[in-house]
Amino acid sequence: MTRLFVVTGAPGAGKSTVLPELLRLRRSTSVGESRLVVMDMDELLDPEGRLLGIDIAHSSAAANWPAYNALWLRITELVRRSGSPMLLLSPLVPRELPEGRWLHLDCPDPVRRKRLAARGWSDAQIAEALADAAEIRKLVPRSVAGDGTPEESAQKILAWVKE
Repeated sequence: MTRLFVVTGAPGAGKSTVLPELLRLRRSTSVGESRLVVMDMDELLDPEGRLLGIDIAHSSAAANWPAYNALWLRITELVRRSGSPMLLLSPLVPRELPEGRWLHLDCPDPVRRKRLAARGWSDAQIAEALADAAEIRKLVPRSVAGDGTPEESAQKILAWVKE
């Protein structure tokens, strides 16, 4: 099957911010003969972060996370069977979506803390995001900085896809 590229990052890494630049710049990026399809896992959620009425990002929805991950794996399979490679932006780690080539979009913890505080996150939520970032750093050691401009991050991600 055609390749799956997964860019992971804890909340505040810059995944949603880099998405428009990836979409703009991917026009010049092909993998083999096919144009790269770019999606963000958050794109299925409504503006309040819900999927089918469930706040999927909240820890109370943890029982639903395996099904949500399986849904995304299925979506990637459907896209890739068309022959198009896919780049998925995701907060997951390899054990949660056991396919693809993985890259970590990361930023320094003070930058993450500032970004999440600007979103109105509580200290407890920020602490959880920092812990998630530390775990991802261990599990996906290859990283791209997410604290520069979105275009810089997108260029680095697309260069990685071309390797």
